Formats: sequence, C-alpha cells, structure tokens
Amino acid sequence: MLLNHELELNNISGVRVASAGILENDGMPADPVMVDYLTGLKIPAEDHLSRTVTERDVEWADHIYVMEDRHREYIHEYWPHADFKVERLGKYIAPDQAEDDIFDPYGRAAYYYRVAQSQITSAVKTLFNKLIRDKF
Repeated sequence: MLLNHELELNNISGVRVASAGILENDGMPADPVMVDYLTGLKIPAEDHLSRTVTERDVEWADHIYVMEDRHREYIHEYWPHADFKVERLGKYIAPDQAEDDIFDPYGRAAYYYRVAQSQITSAVKTLFNKLIRDKF
C-alpha cells in the first residue's frame, strides 16, 4: 500500500504492485493498528484483505520484497527458480544495504508497531527512489 501510494503521489504509471503473505489466511482483514497508521497517512486500508502468495504471483513479479528471511526461505522452498527476484525490504533502510529483517509486530506492544512502521516507511521511500532511478 505504501509503495502504491508513492507511485500515485508522483503520478507514476506502468508499475504494478501487489501484496501477499506466506500464511494461509486468505480473506482476513488487515491489522487494525496498521490500518490506523495508514489512515493517518491518508492511505485507505480499511478494505484490505490478506491473501497467500501463489505461483502465479511469483511468476508475475519482476521483484519480490519480503520482510523477514523466513519469507525468503518460504519462496525458495516452493519456487527456487525465483530466488533471484527476492530481496528483504530491510535492505533499503541501512546505508550499507545489509539485508536486515523487518519483524512483523502483529499482536505485540505499540513500540514494535512504531519500529516496523518506521522501518517499512523508510525502506519503501528508498526503494521507490531506486525504482524510479532504474526505470525512468
């Protein structure tokens, strides 16, 4: 949602972004704490529902950004031919581009949400700038 928002704010077309997870919990509503955060950024998220990544998603994507190494391992287990597409989003936070995890704060204290929100927002802005440099 954040990357789509950056694309819209900058009137960038021709780039498609999709979101999917590794847990089989299709149709679950988004985490209400994250919905509140995104709503505060004027990004509508109330209607977002979860979905599990599929082979079709992996084939469709040019790049796959994951939050944790266990997500990369999941994709490798099912679609090892797609390893070259997968990067941890945390890579776009650190100046040395170390591929750090961004841990899922679901169900944890508010502090963990603030950390994850800050990391994701920072990473997406950096990734957006990289994509624009590389594509345009």
